[in-house]
Amino acid sequence: MTEDHSNDTPLARLGASRRRFLALAGAGVGTASLAACAGGGTSGGGGSDSGVTGGGEKSDKNPLGVDGSKPVEAVIFDGGYGDEYANAAGEKYKEMYPDAEVTVSSTVNIQPELQPRFAGGNPPDVFDNSGAQKLAIDGLVPQLAVLEDLLKAPMVDAEGTVEDNLLPGVKSPGMFDGKFLGMNYVYTVFALWYSAKEFQDKGWTFPTTWDELMTLGNTVKAEGRYLFSWGGANASNYYQEMALSMAAKIGGPEVLAKIDRLEADAFSQDAIVQVYDAMGEAVKAGFFEPGGEGIKHTDAQTNWVQGKSVMYPSGSWIENEQADVTPEGYMMTGAPVPGLGSSDKLPASAIHGTAAEQYFVPSGGANAAGGAEFLRIMLSKEEGAKFAELTKAPSVVKDTILEDGFGSSALASISTMISDAGEDTFTYNFSDWYGLGSQSITNWTSFLRGDIDAATLRTQEQAMIDAVREDPAITKFKVEG
Repeated sequence: MTEDHSNDTPLARLGASRRRFLALAGAGVGTASLAACAGGGTSGGGGSDSGVTGGGEKSDKNPLGVDGSKPVEAVIFDGGYGDEYANAAGEKYKEMYPDAEVTVSSTVNIQPELQPRFAGGNPPDVFDNSGAQKLAIDGLVPQLAVLEDLLKAPMVDAEGTVEDNLLPGVKSPGMFDGKFLGMNYVYTVFALWYSAKEFQDKGWTFPTTWDELMTLGNTVKAEGRYLFSWGGANASNYYQEMALSMAAKIGGPEVLAKIDRLEADAFSQDAIVQVYDAMGEAVKAGFFEPGGEGIKHTDAQTNWVQGKSVMYPSGSWIENEQADVTPEGYMMTGAPVPGLGSSDKLPASAIHGTAAEQYFVPSGGANAAGGAEFLRIMLSKEEGAKFAELTKAPSVVKDTILEDGFGSSALASISTMISDAGEDTFTYNFSDWYGLGSQSITNWTSFLRGDIDAATLRTQEQAMIDAVREDPAITKFKVEG
């Protein structure tokens, strides 16, 4: 999974920068750069065997053996999350190591600025490999330090190790050929979003099964409104994400793994057939707002929050993305997508959740231990909570969001979904790995407009991954597990 942080004004595009496979893959980004956040590893050699423990005196407060007199440099991508959270971590580092010179700089040009430094043998000690101009992972992997020492280190301000305090599935995207090289920092939850105020006012209960959702669709249709809005110009495959998440709940995570493995019958699995057929019935029933093929996702989302429809599938960035047009008191709230019911392999609380915003420690940097220590500080409870408060997005650190979501109903609901799901999380990578977003958008736009039926849609999506599997020029990625 990836994020496009290429826009030029960080705060204004806090949400837009977080659209993962749905937007970036759709923009046609190559697989080499997409792989950086996709996880699963590359087909080439792994990273450097060097760890990140330094030569300083190790102690409970300095488990990585940091030389407190050495300078440390961090380079942050200045995208949707800004750099205030990283500057705060830099201040904490200085507090812990008063003799160290701490430099935290930010840029939108990761590749143009850092590639010459790698070539010259003077990379930063830690950096955030994000944005449209991030470094391609194929050449980067051999130059990265293994971060297992970081995972095993005790927390700065809590019991247990760093790994003990991470949310489920966080480690997987950072694994490359069996080595943990990338520490992803932001946790994204995909959900169905709605106005809790409207549901409260009308006495509606959020649907947990598809039948309940269709019943609500008829209620909404009777009001002259729509269940869903959609933006076919660039993001109709938000509904692909919804469909695949539903299929995972019905048939288990293996349903998605078969797609990631590019198997010949991946889109013929029973769970996929059931979900796609069900969505086809929703299209026929008129539950999707017409005209979506000609508008962008932000326009569709505006239609939604302004009352033309009642639900929208998206990631946990959406509150900030729509902040300027969402009515006061809307109480934007997320909930897991529905399944079919008691026969589902995963519980109703299961969610599509994954980690992003990948940090690396170069093995050839001047202070790898310092770079890893900078990450250990970022992964503290204090800094994780600060990130959530600043960005209204969860970090990968457990239990760092206040019950009220720092005043955000959306963030509060994200925290609830994470807690309720526990280990029942899942994700997939094929769209990112192979740059299939634009093809998915074409397929789903035709489907939601009613030009093709569910069977044709599945045939087209199968052909899409078959073409990747049969093309020897395309590097294939491993599927963990």
